[in-house]
Formats: sequence, structure tokens, C-alpha cells
Amino acid sequence: MGVAHSGVASMAVQDDLQVAGDLVRVRERPKVVHVDPTIAVGGGRKVSAAEIVMGLARELNTDKIELPGFPDIVARIQRLLADEKSSAREVVKVVASEPTLAARLLALANSAAFNKSGREVSDLKAAINSLGFNIVRAQAAAFAMKQMEKQEWLQPIRPALADIWKTSNGVAALSFAVARRVPGVQPDESMATGLFHLIGKLYLFARARQESIDPADIADWEKALNEWHTTIARTILDHWSIPTRVAEAVENQNAIFDADASELSLLTRILCGAKLHFRIRKTGAPAEPEAEAALARIRLNGQSFDDLVKAAQADREAARAALG
Repeated sequence: MGVAHSGVASMAVQDDLQVAGDLVRVRERPKVVHVDPTIAVGGGRKVSAAEIVMGLARELNTDKIELPGFPDIVARIQRLLADEKSSAREVVKVVASEPTLAARLLALANSAAFNKSGREVSDLKAAINSLGFNIVRAQAAAFAMKQMEKQEWLQPIRPALADIWKTSNGVAALSFAVARRVPGVQPDESMATGLFHLIGKLYLFARARQESIDPADIADWEKALNEWHTTIARTILDHWSIPTRVAEAVENQNAIFDADASELSLLTRILCGAKLHFRIRKTGAPAEPEAEAALARIRLNGQSFDDLVKAAQADREAARAALG
């Protein structure tokens, strides 16, 4: 899987990128910083970021996307929820076949974040109806992330998987809490965007491990991730028939840097704000003037994002406790 340093090879890589873009149906989006697609690997070997993207694109072209390390049950749930002919009984039956996930959904339905009445939700069907399919979809993916950490073959990337899990939950809790204070947004959809927003990175880390590529040996790995993960996430979410507005928000999670905030949907603005707030408001976080300026541009319901977060602190803590 080598790439030579010649003009012809460079043109071939660019052709590969164009093919990959066509296959994944890349949508018009705010421009991103250009990253050289050819990434150096230890031992003089070369790996093209385009090759990873094209692998996913080919799977999409055959209507088959496999996320390395994802339990089969997750794909079954996503397919079932995407089928309009599926009944609630079928969904309950499939979810119930994975006791850990079923228990997770029951606990979530009885949490302070989702059960304001305090009445106990005792059966799985009631829990799923209470939470809604968006949360079930997102929790199935979150369950898969946690299961991936336990797989021996993924042991070398466990720190990355754990960080993705922690960040996804943190951004989801924040998105959910803020959305409760913004008219016109469904909090469950907002939480789903947070839980899904790093699924492209999850895929790339697992795919690299599957191909025996050590990210630590790859120069500019982070740049490659940031270049491609949102497009890959959109491809995965479209394949799962996740609602378009959720998939678009995930794809445009960095758009606040290049677009006027008023041009972005409310769901996208909340995700952009939650992602930035989680990153730059952490204890010990380095100064990021550009990110601070971007966060300051996000205003929702006439309030700054920081003010909304302060007002939503109780809901944020409840959501964070529920997500674990």
C-alpha cells in the first residue's frame, strides 16, 4: 500500500480523493484546511488518507458498511429502526437480546434527566417509547463504543477509544441540557448529535488498527482525522437512516469557524457550541483565541452559549449522570 514521491503518483492520489468524494456523496460544506493526503509511516512506508476513505466509500457503494469492532447487535438495531415497516415489538425483541443494552435503556428511562414524573418505568417497551428512537439509536452506538474498549485486538488504541467515549458523553450531556432551553429543538436529537459526533474518528482508529497501522507512527494523524472524520460520520449516519437534520449537524460540527452562525441550523449551532465549550472550558485547557471567538458568536434564544450553559447546569449534571 505504498505511494511514491512522483508527480504521477501525486495525481493518482488526487484522483483517488475525487473518486472517494464522489462515492460518499460529499455535500457542499464550509471549506476545511487542506491536508496532504499522503501520511508518512515509520519504516519509510506511506499510507494515503484517501485509501482509508475509499475503503468506506466502496462499502457504501455496495450498500454495506462495517464498523470494525462494532457488535452485530448494533447494526441490527440501526437497520431495524431505519425500516418504517418495523414494529415496536420487533425493536423491543432485538434490544432485549442484548441484556446490557436493555438494562442501560431502562436505567436511562428512569433517570432524572428523562423521567421528570418520577414514576418507575419497569418494562423495556415503555422505556423505548419514553426515550424515543433517536436516543435508542445513539445509545446503541454508545454501547458499541464501550464494548470496543473490552476487545483484546483493540487494546493498543484503548486510550483513544476511552477519550472518544468520554468526550461524546460530555458533549451529548451539554447539548441535551442547552437544547431544553432553546425553542424549536428536540433535546433527544441534540443529545444524539453529541453521542454521534466522533463516530467518524472511532471508525478511523479501528480501521487503522485493523490494518495494523499504529497512529502513533503516522505524521499528522490528527490532521488527517480532522480532515475526514465528519464526512465519514455523515456517511455512516446516512447508511443507518439517522434523521437528516441530525446527520447534517454532525457533518457541520466545525462549521462555526467558516460560516455565519445565523446560516447554521439550531441543532448545528448547539453541537458546535457544546463541542467548543467542552474543549476550552475544561480545567487546564490551553488558550484557544480562535475557538473562544467562535463560541462567542453562537447565540441562541437571545443568549450567549456560556449563559445558557450556566442556566442549564442542573440538567447537564443529570444528563451526565444518566449517560455514565
